[in-house]
Amino acid sequence: MLLLIVALITFVGGFVAWQMLESSGYVLIAFGNYTIDMSLWTLVLLVLVLWVLVRLLKYLLRIIIEPGQKFFRNRVSVRDQRYRKRTAKGLLQFIEGRWSQARNSLKRAAKHSDMPLVNYLAAANAAYELGDKEDANRLLVKAEQVAPGGELAIGLAQTKMYLQDERYEEALAILQRLHQSVPDHPLVLRLLERAHRGLKDWRSLEKLLPDLRRFKVYDKPKLLSIEAEVYSSLMVVLAAQAKRSGKAEDTEALVQLWQEMPRGIREDKQVLLSYISSLHQLGESNLAESLLRKVLKSHWDDALVRLYGIVGGDDPQKQLIIAEAWLRERPNDPELMLALGRLSQRNQLWGKARDYLESSLALRAQPDAYAELARLMVQLGEHEKSAQYYQQGLMLSTHG
Repeated sequence: MLLLIVALITFVGGFVAWQMLESSGYVLIAFGNYTIDMSLWTLVLLVLVLWVLVRLLKYLLRIIIEPGQKFFRNRVSVRDQRYRKRTAKGLLQFIEGRWSQARNSLKRAAKHSDMPLVNYLAAANAAYELGDKEDANRLLVKAEQVAPGGELAIGLAQTKMYLQDERYEEALAILQRLHQSVPDHPLVLRLLERAHRGLKDWRSLEKLLPDLRRFKVYDKPKLLSIEAEVYSSLMVVLAAQAKRSGKAEDTEALVQLWQEMPRGIREDKQVLLSYISSLHQLGESNLAESLLRKVLKSHWDDALVRLYGIVGGDDPQKQLIIAEAWLRERPNDPELMLALGRLSQRNQLWGKARDYLESSLALRAQPDAYAELARLMVQLGEHEKSAQYYQQGLMLSTHG
């Protein structure tokens, strides 16, 4: 290979020398009143020399300038590394809850940070935790200036602060804007749910439920709990409105809401209690008693049994007979005894009422049973015993 290269160079050199001898060529350069003439090979030689000089000059400049550039790059790298460490330190302090140190570290490193938005947002949250809300707002403004595309992150940070301050309307205004741009964002949906709950805007929260379900914002038990709270609260609102207005259509709106609810929600204890209590308040006791009876056949519950003794249907005697049939299966149920005591009073069976209420207290002392016995004693003319029972019930409720 080496011999081939040497032979090639020798051939090319010989060929060029032969051409220089055979034909020197001629070049004339005219520029204004000046002319330059030389042989072609002289021009070629000048070009080669010029090329070598340019290469040499570039080499010398690199030797002189490169150390300075390298020094500058190293210096910048060291500075950037120092600010990165300061940012990392600030974020660690933020996680550890050292708000003052975190704010200082993050603010000082923000201008030279690779991600200044992170610095300003974390510093704003630290300032908020310190109670310095003005500085928190200033830092959020700076975050907007350095990262115009960070609207989501900045909006979420500001919303959390508003929610913590119970400034629900301001939080909702930001969240609605964010929800339009990112309708499936889980955190936006969670914060929307918090804002609506804070405003007690149950209708808006009801409209949000499909999104919470579709985008799996919560696990199933949590979502069911939220749905139960929403529908229970809606029924309370509708019942209060119907009671104020006295209009039949308002009561019908309550019944319609119940019928439109998902079946799984209608079986929730909290929702059942809200609906039946609402019906009772609106004078729809027959409907309330009928529903309670059906539910208790398949789902026995102390709170529902207690409510059965309070709800008064059109036929109190039939109601008492039904409840006494349950007693055969549950002879030692204090809540059932209390309900039977109340139903017996409604049927003016004073002796039976006394026996049931005393049995309830023997099984479990509770203020309601004492209060019922106290009222019964007044009915029987035993005022001293009535006062005694009232006092015992009051002591139990105070210490319980």
